[in-house]
Amino acid sequence: MEHAQINGKQLFALIVLFVFGTSIAVNYGLDAKKDAWLAILIGTAHGTALFAVFSIISRQYPGLPLTGISRKIMGKLLGWVIGFLFVLYFIYDAARDVRDAGELLRTSSYDRTPLLVLNLVMVAAVGYVLYLGIEVLARIGEIFIVMIIVLGLTGNILISLSGIVDLNELRPVLENGWRPVFETVYPNTIIFPFGEMICFGMLFPYLKRKEKQTRIGIYAIIFSGLLLSYTIALDIAVLGADIAGRSVFALLTMISKVEVAEFLQRLDLIALFTMIIVDFFKISVLYYAAVLGTADLFRFQSYQPLVAPVGIVILLLSMFIASSMNEHLWEGKISIANFQAIITVGIPLLMVFVIFIRKWFGKKG
Repeated sequence: MEHAQINGKQLFALIVLFVFGTSIAVNYGLDAKKDAWLAILIGTAHGTALFAVFSIISRQYPGLPLTGISRKIMGKLLGWVIGFLFVLYFIYDAARDVRDAGELLRTSSYDRTPLLVLNLVMVAAVGYVLYLGIEVLARIGEIFIVMIIVLGLTGNILISLSGIVDLNELRPVLENGWRPVFETVYPNTIIFPFGEMICFGMLFPYLKRKEKQTRIGIYAIIFSGLLLSYTIALDIAVLGADIAGRSVFALLTMISKVEVAEFLQRLDLIALFTMIIVDFFKISVLYYAAVLGTADLFRFQSYQPLVAPVGIVILLLSMFIASSMNEHLWEGKISIANFQAIITVGIPLLMVFVIFIRKWFGKKG
């Protein structure tokens, strides 16, 4: 395992960039139509509770990655199998995000470039950073989160000046009642992206002050959740719920409509740069978690020899995961409600239950 340390600010930056990830690009929560922003807020509240579960598990065994903790809690054999499922999930989720990045680049700017080339460039860039270590990724995160905030503020100012925001598109609130909202929250806006944060269980051992990990994580989730809710509300206010829901990349469509004084036009690059950067960090954390988990399960002395092989698996899976973008999005919804829900909610809750049962019997003994 790597001998490295990250501080609280770096963890905060990585979590915020991770949560933005593909959530800011795809139609996140728009199954709830005009009330998508509300579904995201409710999902954020549940996400903080879910992160607290991940943190409870990690703090019981400080210094161990999630794959090592699973063996401590569930036993060597069953724990190894569970750890292997975690690794498979990290690889699968990273491959989905690589595919999102490739499709985004092909849709926006590189329509004649093969998808394999675009995905390869992303995986190679992430793999190079991970080979250098988690400290390098964390330091880059500190820089880029400032850039993303500045770009976000710039984009919002330009959208306001262009006069394309119509708040009436958000009304009436709860037009179809609470049912569409809760059907979107459970499990969509909880699992994606907050359930995916289980991969940070592989990074917690590197945090300098582990007693602060829960508080830092909750602050970061609330901050990013509020910004996500605002962004989706802005998408709807500009495009309308129907157009936003049909757009593959609603943020990109929205920013393309910005026109200020018949001079500033075609500001797609702001949105494109933002979405690619946050997706880069999400892929990086999942990719790194997969590499560390593999090294831990198969007892490698160093994770670095595994960066290239795991990267190749992620690259190939990103190509074969679906034949089209529509199939890719449909498969994502199916996996969230089944495989991802089991991995990110079911197993962690089972592990917490076993922890408390052991403590309870230990006290009685």
